[in-house]
Amino acid sequence: MKWGVVVGVVLVFVLVTVVGPAARAEEGPEEIGVEAGVDDDDFDVEAKRDWLDEGGGGATQVSSTPREYLRSPACAGGTPMTAETETCSPLAAGMIPDCPGGMAPIAPLWMREQLVDGTWSAWSVAAWYSCPSEADLFALIEREWTELRPDPSEASLQPATGVVYATVPTIAIAEDGLRHHSAVLLGADVDIRATPATFTWSWGDGDETTTSDPGAPYPDATVTHAYGRALDSATVTLTTTWSGEYRVADGTWAPFDTTIATTSPGITLAVLHPRAVLVDGPLS
Repeated sequence: MKWGVVVGVVLVFVLVTVVGPAARAEEGPEEIGVEAGVDDDDFDVEAKRDWLDEGGGGATQVSSTPREYLRSPACAGGTPMTAETETCSPLAAGMIPDCPGGMAPIAPLWMREQLVDGTWSAWSVAAWYSCPSEADLFALIEREWTELRPDPSEASLQPATGVVYATVPTIAIAEDGLRHHSAVLLGADVDIRATPATFTWSWGDGDETTTSDPGAPYPDATVTHAYGRALDSATVTLTTTWSGEYRVADGTWAPFDTTIATTSPGITLAVLHPRAVLVDGPLS
């Protein structure tokens, strides 16, 4: 997943509620005049409250003066890095906050107004550098987890010929290795690991088995299923439910409250029905 998509919004004659997204301090300016199209999670809510919601209660303010907004790093001298300047002398490090947990500061939000002669005023600061909250970071970590799709557990059966016999137990085995995922969220290094919690075998005959046991091969089989004589074929699928943990900047692992699931490709079987037959004479 990719985070940190940042855009600006040009507001002409009517100023609507606009919230700037979080951005890394070292990144360049975000282009103005582009329609916003990212999720609410990516927006800087505090900046919105600082300069657009002064009326309280989520009220939308209206201005007759055309304005433009830009989220961009600050240059020495209190000016923004813009598309026109491209580069600028950076601010001293002491003027940019050190954010907890390795999070990157949110770049300043700038505003300018169109003057009566059609020119634009100089950029002024609407909101200075700020740090994302830990709640913001956790919300993104939680979203990263819920949208994560680990490689499904590998499922195997014994016998592995694609042919089984009715009334004879078929042995099932699931691969139970951990899955690891890394991401950079709000500038913080985040590690996620997923552990198989349960395995649900759908045998293709209407029966299911859910267990925390991944199973074992013959002769130590622990997960088996015997087919009846009512069908000639079946498709077996395995659904793995994963529990997860995360850590920020090599810190302590913490668990997620939710689980995710993956389904392995189905295994198609032919079900044979051997029968005893009485014959004359010895068998050769």
